[in-house]
Amino acid sequence: MSIRLETIQVGPLGENVYLVQSDDTAFLVDPGDEAERILDLLYTSGICPQFIVLTHGHLDHSSGLPKLLKQWKGRLPRIAIHSLDAPYLGAAGEATNRRLFEGLNALSYFRYAWKALPEPDILLNEGDAIPATNFSVLHTPGHSAGSICLYSPRDSVLISGDTLFRDGIGRTDGVDSDYRALRESLRKLSKLPPETRVYPGHGEATTIGEELGT
Repeated sequence: MSIRLETIQVGPLGENVYLVQSDDTAFLVDPGDEAERILDLLYTSGICPQFIVLTHGHLDHSSGLPKLLKQWKGRLPRIAIHSLDAPYLGAAGEATNRRLFEGLNALSYFRYAWKALPEPDILLNEGDAIPATNFSVLHTPGHSAGSICLYSPRDSVLISGDTLFRDGIGRTDGVDSDYRALRESLRKLSKLPPETRVYPGHGEATTIGEELGT
């Protein structure tokens, strides 16, 4: 079975939310804002995700969670994030996010976006599979310590979060960022087949070859 992938852009930063159906399992990636629009996407598609996967913990990728879960119909999905970005959620979330946005001189966005976030159900690490799918975790630190990409070699698809964009890479001026780590992560991604389709956290889709080809 080939995957089904749908996307909408939400919030003032134009963050991409992905709804992915892979084999018998569906998952939602980075519900950053506008919970009502995300719910409309789910209802229109007829897909009920079993998991919500965050490519990293920053608020523009997670702040839709509380309202989304409050209005969810049926069994709640399990929330997954890399273990190193887990402090952006749950009890530690407010302090962790505030520190990030203070460092970026962007407290106005923090005040706009902050809502108490749930604790994660699943802590991801390199090589972990998204259960019952063909996607696995590539740990790609740099933009944040726990940034990940989701890769399906069968489908030649990479969901890249804020690691890699069309004509750009993730910013590394945050308190949890590391430019050298990002460069290593990009070298790692450059080894994927050039035809791999890249679905980034912001902007339009691209390919590994277009962005990282020699």
